[in-house]
Amino acid sequence: MDPDLDRFLLTWIGGACRHVPDDSPFDVLDPRFAGRDPDNRWNAPGQPTFYLAGDHGVALAEFARHYPAHRRPDVGRGAEVRRVYDLDLRLDRVLDLRATEVWDALAIKGAPACFLDRSVTRQISSLVRSTAAQAILVPSVAFLDDPARWVLAVFLEKVPPPERFVTAVRKDGAFRVEP
Repeated sequence: MDPDLDRFLLTWIGGACRHVPDDSPFDVLDPRFAGRDPDNRWNAPGQPTFYLAGDHGVALAEFARHYPAHRRPDVGRGAEVRRVYDLDLRLDRVLDLRATEVWDALAIKGAPACFLDRSVTRQISSLVRSTAAQAILVPSVAFLDDPARWVLAVFLEKVPPPERFVTAVRKDGAFRVEP
């Protein structure tokens, strides 16, 4: 592994999206549930992480991959409606795990296919969390063959409160998923 990952860190300014239950009483930037799902790919349980999608299609596909296994108990057998928000953000130190030179520096073998293995992604994420990186840009597992379809995993312990790195929030529709 290359000990100087800092040379790969990028300032990232751009848009992403996040979704929450349509009836949620919590703000889209509320971090209280970040990192709690034991099946998250890029964080171990208890590591607060925002997962932001590169576009609405990625947000829907990533959510649908886990549905109905992670269906909210209060939804029962009905549909779940998710409210989508577009976010503008700025992060100063992002590691792009779609880049082959980063794979080489981290000695990642078999990427991006190895990103299907949760133990591999958590190991990579833990290593990257020990650096100056605030977030990782990763290919969406739903579109693994298309690096333009991405997810940004933000390490909340490494950034200021979301209201400071998210510069704008816009409600932008909803999607509905049925069992």
